[in-house]
Amino acid sequence: MSTPDPKGVFVNAPFDDRYEPLFITLIGVLVFLGQKPHCVLEVREKGEGRLARILDLVQTCRISIHDLSRVGTPVRFNMPFELGVACTLKLLHPADYEVFVLDAQPYRLDKTLSDYKGRDPLIHRGTSDGLVACLLDAFGSSDAASVNEIRKGLSVLNEASKRLKQDVRSNSLFRASLFRSLVAAAYDIAVDFGFIQP
Repeated sequence: MSTPDPKGVFVNAPFDDRYEPLFITLIGVLVFLGQKPHCVLEVREKGEGRLARILDLVQTCRISIHDLSRVGTPVRFNMPFELGVACTLKLLHPADYEVFVLDAQPYRLDKTLSDYKGRDPLIHRGTSDGLVACLLDAFGSSDAASVNEIRKGLSVLNEASKRLKQDVRSNSLFRASLFRSLVAAAYDIAVDFGFIQP
């Protein structure tokens, strides 16, 4: 197994319309903080199935983020399952991987995923501002951009994401080509705002 990319971040998040604003925030802030987000959307299916693609992708990233804020009916078992894959890698190679869990409500994971007890999820309360705070807690450093500048960059990224969807006539951002375009747009904004160097 090769060494994971130190800036690579695997993103395990809901792919639904309600989550789209948070997804834009998640990808934007990661890029603004100098990280390289990846998700299963960008990996082309070659016949080995989604689980193999997820495992391959998680292994290339040093960090994985799992947003388990979507509970209820229908229950989405794939998201905690992907967290389990990442936790297994962390247990097998503790120095090589980091795992962060996000949720909208405090203490909910104690009930819904009791095997994960003893670890504190980052609570975003279902808001973009909450998610920015969580990501700054997890990734921020003394030289990180100010929250106000990050919010301005996210506003520009939100507008860019609307144009990206219009260009390909898609109602959803959760497509392989749009994911790549979203990351590229976030990168350009990060450079323009001085968050990262080109």
